[in-house]
Amino acid sequence: MEKIFNYFKVGLIASVAILAASCKNEKLGDVVTDQNYASVNASVDNRLDVGTGSTYTLTGNDLTIPATITFSAATSTSFAINLSTNVDTVAQLVTAGTLPAASTVAFPSGSAAVVPQIIVPAGVKSVSFNIVVNRSAMEISYGKNMAAVIKMSAITKGNKIAAGKGAMILVVKTAEVLAANSIHQIAFAPPTKIFNVVADPANYTLSSVFITVNVPIALQGVPGSAFTVNAVSSPDSVTKYINNGTLPNSVAYSDVNFSIVNPVVTFAAGATTGTLSFQTKINTLLAQQPAAGMPSVKFPTVGLTISNASKYSIVGAKNTVFAVIDPNFFRPFKGTPFFIKGTVGVASDMIVGANYDFGGEGVAYHNDLNKNGDGGWRAPDFVDVSSDYTPRSVVGWNSDGFYLTWSVNVETTGNYGVVSWFGTPNTNGRWTIFVDNVSISGTNLMAATYRTPGAYGDQQPFPYQDANNAPIPVPLTAGYHILKLYMNVGQYDFRGIVFTRLP
Repeated sequence: MEKIFNYFKVGLIASVAILAASCKNEKLGDVVTDQNYASVNASVDNRLDVGTGSTYTLTGNDLTIPATITFSAATSTSFAINLSTNVDTVAQLVTAGTLPAASTVAFPSGSAAVVPQIIVPAGVKSVSFNIVVNRSAMEISYGKNMAAVIKMSAITKGNKIAAGKGAMILVVKTAEVLAANSIHQIAFAPPTKIFNVVADPANYTLSSVFITVNVPIALQGVPGSAFTVNAVSSPDSVTKYINNGTLPNSVAYSDVNFSIVNPVVTFAAGATTGTLSFQTKINTLLAQQPAAGMPSVKFPTVGLTISNASKYSIVGAKNTVFAVIDPNFFRPFKGTPFFIKGTVGVASDMIVGANYDFGGEGVAYHNDLNKNGDGGWRAPDFVDVSSDYTPRSVVGWNSDGFYLTWSVNVETTGNYGVVSWFGTPNTNGRWTIFVDNVSISGTNLMAATYRTPGAYGDQQPFPYQDANNAPIPVPLTAGYHILKLYMNVGQYDFRGIVFTRLP
């Protein structure tokens, strides 16, 4: 009997537990089933114009614009709304006349961003979100009104998007948001397309072999992190501008004659300037002269173009520069031409033989391949300079057909007397003096009676004069010229030439 009672007690307890659980589940189901949330309608302003007086935050990289979604009533529960940016419809808005065609451009894809989804909390009548606009995109289109459409979609939990209020036209007035002097723009620094290389010593550096030309590039705007621009030669542009008369004194300098040192130009962090450098051999540049002993009248010109900045924009009107190089400027051995004084009766300083121009074989001089005398003097040139003189001055071991050239600057147009200094034990030496490849002395200046007392080392003056020992006037015009001594018969040592202005 007791055993039966125990079974009955266990069964009763189990029945009570099952009944209690059933009642609990029934009550929870009633709560879930009976709870109803009031839905709301979400809306955004049809248009948001951002300009003077607007609220936004501008940094070196972005423009952040606050925007608002409003609800028809306080939200009763949390729900989600999707957001997206559309730029394809901007063209339709322009066509429809909603946005003016002349001043409107669409934002580039991805340059006006919103979060893809907003979680709206319960109990609010509005919620804010940010539109983040890429500053670089605005700078590229500076002066225009940039447009995009911000759209709502996929609202959850029975809420709705108010009719006609699901999209906002965003218009950013770049000229009002950005100060003109803050625009980040990259351009060649020279104020014009023509960059005169020799106008400033800072524009180039010299070694014994190379000329390195440094062309500045400038960044307008507050500098930020490091960035790069690419640089290439633009020979077609040189030809175009020569043909249209913009470069009247130029000749295209072939790409084989120079190399760009840094085809990727780097602006360091915080820097507003970068430098594009190219390099050419001095002898290669000077070989552009029309002929040995003639100055260059058409200057080698290099066209350079920058593109593909890693950030910021390149000014299209200033993305190409023409580096014009005057080869004559780089000829003088001492850096400046020998000066021929223009005062009557005043002799100029001697034009020293050993100080012939740069330019090398076939340009500044002609010699054989033997190096006599001071083997280290201006190597690898083969001009033979005697080591018997300090400072070096005398050129010896001369043979028929050799020549030397010097850059000279004549102070005043007029007539000049010429005296050459030679040393020889022979009687058959001959030479001719040229200015810009035009003879000023006639050939065979040295007559049989013109010789020194008997030694190469005993250089004496040989005046260019008539039978009455009067100087034969040589007309010279003021300005830059190339003087050439041609050795018709080279039986002498040569020290130099002296000019004196005649009455």
